[in-house]
Amino acid sequence: MAVVEMRKLSLTVHDSSRGKLITDLQKAGCVHLSQTEENPPEDEAGTGLTPIPVDVEDLDSLIAELEDSINFIETQVPAPKKGFLTKLSELPPSVTIAKMEEVYKKFNLNMNLREIKTIEKKYKDAQTKLNGLLKEKEDLLQWSEAGIDLDVLNGKSLFVEGLTGYIPKSVEAIIMENISKVSPYIEVFKSFETTSDTFLYIVFLKSEKNAVMDALRDLGFAPISLSARTGTVSQALDAIDDEIVIVSGNIEIYRSFIVDYSDHLDKFRIIFDLLLIRKQRLDAERKGIKSSSVSFYTGWFPYKFEKQIRDTLAKYDDTDFLIELPTAEDGENVPVMLNNPSFAKPYETITTMYGLPVYGQSFDPTAHLTPFYFVFFGVCLADFFYGLIMLLAFGFLAFKSRKNPGTSRFMSLLALGGLSSMIFGVLLGSFFGDLFANYLHVDFIAGTGLINAMKSPMLVLYFALIFGAVHLLYGITLKFLTMLKTNVIDAIFEKLSWVIFLSGFFGWAVFSWMTDMVNKSLVSAVIEPGNLITSVPTLNSLGMNIISGLMIAGASMIMLNAFRKGKKTVMGFIGSFFGGIYSLYGTSAFVSDILSYARLLALGLSGSIIANVFNMLSFMLRDSIGGIAGMIVTVIFLIIGHSFNLVLSAFGAFVHSLRLQFVEFFSKFLESGGTPYEPLHEEGVYYRVTPVNEIK
Repeated sequence: MAVVEMRKLSLTVHDSSRGKLITDLQKAGCVHLSQTEENPPEDEAGTGLTPIPVDVEDLDSLIAELEDSINFIETQVPAPKKGFLTKLSELPPSVTIAKMEEVYKKFNLNMNLREIKTIEKKYKDAQTKLNGLLKEKEDLLQWSEAGIDLDVLNGKSLFVEGLTGYIPKSVEAIIMENISKVSPYIEVFKSFETTSDTFLYIVFLKSEKNAVMDALRDLGFAPISLSARTGTVSQALDAIDDEIVIVSGNIEIYRSFIVDYSDHLDKFRIIFDLLLIRKQRLDAERKGIKSSSVSFYTGWFPYKFEKQIRDTLAKYDDTDFLIELPTAEDGENVPVMLNNPSFAKPYETITTMYGLPVYGQSFDPTAHLTPFYFVFFGVCLADFFYGLIMLLAFGFLAFKSRKNPGTSRFMSLLALGGLSSMIFGVLLGSFFGDLFANYLHVDFIAGTGLINAMKSPMLVLYFALIFGAVHLLYGITLKFLTMLKTNVIDAIFEKLSWVIFLSGFFGWAVFSWMTDMVNKSLVSAVIEPGNLITSVPTLNSLGMNIISGLMIAGASMIMLNAFRKGKKTVMGFIGSFFGGIYSLYGTSAFVSDILSYARLLALGLSGSIIANVFNMLSFMLRDSIGGIAGMIVTVIFLIIGHSFNLVLSAFGAFVHSLRLQFVEFFSKFLESGGTPYEPLHEEGVYYRVTPVNEIK
């Protein structure tokens, strides 16, 4: 079964054994512990049950401090760069808990953290000072030709004072004239200018400072603080250069200290993972509740681990436990773990993106969506060589990342999309668009394709709508089968009625409207000689009788359902009648849903048209340039154009095929919101410890 069968574990343990028992469950790596109660207040309603007092504040603080130190060392001493394929294929190194404990005992963590923090503070202070010096130097260099006396600028001269700032360049002449009128003892030096502003150095008498400042402010002068140093600008720049040399030397010294500590980086990482595992255990320990001396827990595990769990718990004499099947009341508390056959495994990515099914109330839709998503992706992309590139590229990446199940599943999903595109590329005769058929004149390829989507778009549209009808009916049927488990009558009248009615309605649309349109407008003009399709069947009287019977039977059941649920009075009868009519009006919503599948045609055609346009432009370039140069330009343009179209079309195929599953399919039957299965286990960030048990 796709959703792994779970067992409920109710556990009672004496406080003296609680910590050791949780540690053993963590080593087992298969029990998902739930929050027994959401932090009940002490002695709630006289039950005597209280939260389990486990303090993790100090441990959290130590983990955070250690993480900061690791990140600081890594930023200063970056690890050797690894290629993309290397990152995909490698796993973190493994280490035992015993080795971790040994490193932790022998390594003086607190002393080393203090030293690193001290070095980090000095390093960052020096870096901040260096940045300030560089900024000060940059500012002074702009004013180096202005003849500025910093003593005057900073008010250290006896009689005069200076000011630096800027004015808008657009009104420079007017402001300069007005500044000269502020005082006969004011001098203005134009230093430099930008596209919008003019920068000035102004000298005035100290006794007139207030008047000058007020006048300059009114004129739109914006002052700038330049430097608090003394002497000339040239002298200040020399002093700054000397300080930069000293501070840069200090930074290099601190960096050398950091490099020395990088030798301990592996120990820091090991200890970080060890502390993280301890925190995971303490967090799990807090999920229970306790009385005066006994603690209570609720957990879940896959049924195949029952013997392992029983053997683990049997070692404790002061522990009682009960293993049972989940009940309907457990609902969303039961964690969900998916287990699909290999052909559907990649498509679990889609299910988890939408949301896990609720245990016992819904089922894993992965196997059901697999064929539909496979077909939809292929119809949207529908090019043999585009698909071949995807199959080879993502198939290789899936193989390289096989040690990382999540990444490998996603890569496999894209590789299967490529395979689907190859199939539909052959069916629709698209090989880099019309490159081989119209430009390279490969007769074998030119003769492929049961349907030419460019010449027969309506026929492809009809097939897309038929796929949509089947997709929707299948979703409603799944909901009917689910409801059968809880209420047979409701399932028949609320879901089977619609399956019957829509089967007749869609059948009428397919064999009447669609086939009539195909016979009238497509047979002679579109279906070319030599194709496997030479004629389109028409609807006979027997088929119409069957379809009419389905529609009448389904509509009657929908009306009966309205009467079944209505009040057994005259007014209730009338209300039920109109309610049934209104329910039948809901057919329009299904028609709207089916029209959403027209995007399959739209995306397939857009990709083909773009490919054909790139082919046409490429060979126009060849003809206009000519010779070997023309061929080289053509090949380059083809590679760039088809690469662009492949990325764009593949992304569209992925997203829109996904949308049809999420919006049109899942909404018909799936109840999402299930809790993911996250067992308590020994898991680090930098190292592998005890691998998580997996259902094979």
